[in-house]
Amino acid sequence: LSENELSEVDSDLEELRDDIAKLDESVRNFLASHHGTDRAQSSGQGGPRARGSRGLRGPRKAAKPRGDITARLSKVNQAFLSGDYDQALDLATEVIRINAETHQAWTTLASIFRERGESSRALSAMVYAAHLRSKDISGWLKCASYALDIDEVEDHADDNLYTARLCFSAALRVDPTHLDARLGKAAVCHRQGHYAAAISEYKSILKRQPHDLEVVRKLAEACLDCKNTSAAIPSAVEAYKQFFALESRCRPLLQEDSLWHDIGIFVDLLASVNQYEEAIFELKSRSRWIVGRSSDLLWDEWKDDDREWDLDELRRLSVKGYISRSANPALHGIALPQDLRIRLATFRFKLEHESEALKHLHLLRWNDAQRQDFVNEFPFLAYDLASELHRHGQQPLAIQFLQLLRNFLGDSDPALLLLLGRSYLAVGEHSSAEECFLAAIEADQDSIDARIELANIYERAREDEEALILAAEAMALREASAHRIKISCAEHGETARSSRARARRRQCRVHTTDHTAAVAKVSRDSIVPRRYRPKRLTDPNKRLQDEQARVAKLTRDYEAVRDLKQQIVAGRKDLIPAWMTTCRELVDDFRSLKRFYTWDKYLHFIGSGRRSSNSTDERSHSELTDMYERLSRCVAPQSDQPSQGQGFTGLNAHRGISFDDWLDLFLDYAIGLAILHRRQEAYQICKAAKDSTVFQSPENCFNIDVAWSGKLMLMDTNILFMQGLRNLVCAIYTSDEERCVTIARHLMRDGATTDSYRMFALLSRLVQSPVAWYTSGPAQKFVLRQIKAIDASHTHQRKHTGKQELVARPAVGSRGCNVDICLLMLYGHILFTSTSYAYSLMSTQRRGYITSDGCFIYLESAISVQDTTLRH
Repeated sequence: LSENELSEVDSDLEELRDDIAKLDESVRNFLASHHGTDRAQSSGQGGPRARGSRGLRGPRKAAKPRGDITARLSKVNQAFLSGDYDQALDLATEVIRINAETHQAWTTLASIFRERGESSRALSAMVYAAHLRSKDISGWLKCASYALDIDEVEDHADDNLYTARLCFSAALRVDPTHLDARLGKAAVCHRQGHYAAAISEYKSILKRQPHDLEVVRKLAEACLDCKNTSAAIPSAVEAYKQFFALESRCRPLLQEDSLWHDIGIFVDLLASVNQYEEAIFELKSRSRWIVGRSSDLLWDEWKDDDREWDLDELRRLSVKGYISRSANPALHGIALPQDLRIRLATFRFKLEHESEALKHLHLLRWNDAQRQDFVNEFPFLAYDLASELHRHGQQPLAIQFLQLLRNFLGDSDPALLLLLGRSYLAVGEHSSAEECFLAAIEADQDSIDARIELANIYERAREDEEALILAAEAMALREASAHRIKISCAEHGETARSSRARARRRQCRVHTTDHTAAVAKVSRDSIVPRRYRPKRLTDPNKRLQDEQARVAKLTRDYEAVRDLKQQIVAGRKDLIPAWMTTCRELVDDFRSLKRFYTWDKYLHFIGSGRRSSNSTDERSHSELTDMYERLSRCVAPQSDQPSQGQGFTGLNAHRGISFDDWLDLFLDYAIGLAILHRRQEAYQICKAAKDSTVFQSPENCFNIDVAWSGKLMLMDTNILFMQGLRNLVCAIYTSDEERCVTIARHLMRDGATTDSYRMFALLSRLVQSPVAWYTSGPAQKFVLRQIKAIDASHTHQRKHTGKQELVARPAVGSRGCNVDICLLMLYGHILFTSTSYAYSLMSTQRRGYITSDGCFIYLESAISVQDTTLRH
């Protein structure tokens, strides 16, 4: 630049500096006049701040957007309001690309995603916008509220809860006293199952608001749900005591009906930690306060019985200090709600005060309709009362409550059904008890107690086979349960005793719908397969009707399976889950029948074969083990007794379905499991078919072996085509190379034919694994033993026939099957693949001596010679 230009630039710079200084001076003057002081002037321009002065603190004020950003945001809003969400999205994304800290762009982007139904992306945009204004509590609360309101699939529910919890935590970092944020965080922690964190948050709220009844109730709920109830319950009890103390000072004589429910919760908290005497004292004391008799303290010393709440005056008159004329009968027995009286009766049963407990029940004077109404309104209390009635031998009354509970809840609660069955058993109604125990097993496939009770009933009724099966199932489930407890204790550092105690506490409660669903899921994954269990103690005509209905259902299921399969072959892949479900029901029904299996195979199938031989002394001397051993000696045949195929010489169908169709159903279902990569389940189905006594013919065994490694069936057009048939290989589909080679060797051993050798080569190459399984030492030795067996056969025949006749006649295997040179080809190719070219050449020359046909022989010989030459 020239000197003139430089001077012009300097003058412009000086002028700009003067304008800035004037602006700063005017701002300081304005601030000084606004605050009523001239601190800004006294500090001087650029002067240091006084040591003790502190300016206003807070979030940094966001800079005003540039003109182009403002214009783009205006276009975004116009597009959004006009409903053109795609254009609005493009414009908002462009603004974020220019300046990612534009808060309005992120909020608009969240609105766009909400309108388009993309909830997850909308939540992400809202969270980013909240981060840009991290001191704005309302932004964090909006994010948390939206995360909780999202109606997402179950897989994303945990992620949304986690996001909501982070947002509530961010709001609390800004203002730790914000109650809505702390309540929201506590609720989220409770839903996540983090009960200790939820309890901590509720306790923090109650320190500032001890009179908040809703928070006290939520704290009590979290404490009851917590695993370590003994440590959590005292905090909820103390919160209720503090609340009642505040309420009693405010309204000492005011009857508050809404607090009856809270008294019930309060005493339930005490009862959950086995403090029954204190629960009775608090129940009577708090009830007395609510009805307006808080000054009637003479009853605090009367702890032997509950005559204070009798309907008449007979027992109260004998109490010293009680004046009947001044007492209002309406404030005594009739004023106590029915649910609290039932709690009193239950607590008295717990303390072995049976006569006092029964007196409470007699005072109610219920008819059937009133009893049903109470059961419908308080199912938990009815179950606890029925449990105590059963424990104290009051079976008829217990059956009344339990049957009403069953009518109300259905057959979804195994603990309820088990208790009802035991009650029927105690009064000698074995048929009703059997029906309840069977329903309990159906509701919970892992129910051990129901199986033990049924086994005892059947043993007394001389149904020894079914009793043995149930005992075997119970033993398998008990060992699996002990194994799970051991693993759980190792992971969480808990003792087995505490784990079993928690399991018993959970079983003693009437399950809700969510818990029933959980039980159903566990039942589907049970180690004991689900099977049809006919009622054996019912009327013969009724049993025949049930059996006919079962046959009709299975026939309909089989027709549905065939129809679904045809539609799947036609391309309806969405029907595969329904087809799998129906197939499983049919296969499980077949597997559940003892007459199709030997005893050792059947007991292994139902779980007893999983038991370890090194049993502990406690288990070996238990009642269950003794019953199992006793029934085994009476029922199960000895291992050396032949039983395969007995009883099926003239039988070719089961439930109207031929055995060939049953076998196809087994193998089709196994292939379906393999497609879903459920290898072990697929193998179990194949093994179940192989173990059955009705599938022992050579043709059936070959089909099962092929299905174990491969099955001739149309399911996926991407599978290898061979000889015009579509092969789906279980072991190949699940990448089980060891199983492929094992089954192929089995086929070669049982049927030494050309196709079996080809099958070995095919399976060894189809599996997605290194070539080592094909060329390994065991495979080479196995094929070599086959060749030596053929050579031995030829040597034996050479002694009795001439050489010309031997050469002209093909070799014969051990089973009389003609064997060609395919075996030699296979062995030579194995050697060739493993780079043993010299030995491969020797095998190839031998094949050439036997036959002169086959271009592949000469090709492999030439390659072997070439590779051997190159090596040397």
